[in-house]
Amino acid sequence: MRYLPFVEEIPFQGWDGVYLSNGLIYAVCVPEIGGRLMQFSLGPHDYLFMNPELLGKCFSYEEHAGDGELINWKNYGGDKTWPAPQGWDGEGQWPGPPDPVLDSGRYTFETSQGDEVASVAMTSPPDERSGLRIRRAISLGRGSSRLQLDLSFENISGRAIRWSIWDVAQLACSTVAGKLNDDCWLYIPTDPKRERPYEIMFGDDNEQYQLDAESGLLAVRYQGIVGKIGAHSPAGWTAFADRQSGFALCMQFPYEPDAEYPDDGATVECWTESPGAPSPIPISSPGYILEAEVLSPLYALDPGQIADYGVTWSAAYCPAPIVDVTDVGCVHQPLSVDVNDGWARIQGVFGCFHAGRAELECLDEAGDVLSRIDLGPASPLATLNVDTVARLGDRTSRMSLNILDADGTCAGTLASILPAEST
Repeated sequence: MRYLPFVEEIPFQGWDGVYLSNGLIYAVCVPEIGGRLMQFSLGPHDYLFMNPELLGKCFSYEEHAGDGELINWKNYGGDKTWPAPQGWDGEGQWPGPPDPVLDSGRYTFETSQGDEVASVAMTSPPDERSGLRIRRAISLGRGSSRLQLDLSFENISGRAIRWSIWDVAQLACSTVAGKLNDDCWLYIPTDPKRERPYEIMFGDDNEQYQLDAESGLLAVRYQGIVGKIGAHSPAGWTAFADRQSGFALCMQFPYEPDAEYPDDGATVECWTESPGAPSPIPISSPGYILEAEVLSPLYALDPGQIADYGVTWSAAYCPAPIVDVTDVGCVHQPLSVDVNDGWARIQGVFGCFHAGRAELECLDEAGDVLSRIDLGPASPLATLNVDTVARLGDRTSRMSLNILDADGTCAGTLASILPAEST
């Protein structure tokens, strides 16, 4: 099955929506409420929080602006793009939400349909306060659980401005019965060069934040506590996992080591909240929410200039924790090879981002293929459990786990190992 992409305009929860799907994943965008990606799903699993009290509702500019206090923000949920840094000290900071233009204004949109890609591009009204016009292009291709967010900031003002592109996804952390799901996790690789693996941005350090000192992996276990952290993460990925359902959502982003990032160098931030939880400032949480937030470097833009930034979402059925992410899958248990008298037992546990087949390659020192081992079907809807035995030739130098598309072409390498490393 090729899982071909398509796009169409549909009614959605009382709004005018734009629906994208390829048979594996689907996404629904609602341009009229801030250009939001309101839902993203793999098979039966919905990842994003949607505020049930605001479904289908639209408000005037004045109603969205309110008195500027966070407690009066009309939080629809979904995924949106904001300017960073956030703050209330001057024009170099974004004092939202609420924001009646960039966060909740009526975006224009256009769709595109091709044989390989379907997309929708949503464009905000011009915002005089920030000097920005935001464009959010959402696209997906065939046979994959990967969704691309191409984000851009255009300086529509007559002055120089400086902003980071800040994408904020509100992930649902509730059970089927609508209660708090405390087995939702966000995994963030930290920077070993930094003295502190993460910074407390709001609230207190608490039991939600768990650091594996050996691997440098920060795990945020959702407990509904109101708080926020920021981390300088050079690995270029973060991963959300709902252990109750078994579904994971990985976010990949470009990292620029010499660039300046906002919020003391944060590339990933995480906000958590829940109804009725104590908070240092008044908030009115509409649900059990974990925000996975990705930030670009700070871009200095002269009038008319445009900055572009891309974030890739990939969904898979995979156990947690997620310890690594590649372009074709995520890693739960890294690939290992146990060699005994010329025979090798190869093991690992992964999530796949492509529908096709999995294959092991044995290669020599020159990179030439000595043999291939078919591991069977691969799908984003099923965990890839590798546990096989193979005869290794004397010339075997490396083993690679590859994912093949439905047409047999190699989508990429999911893991690679020198057999000697596991002997």
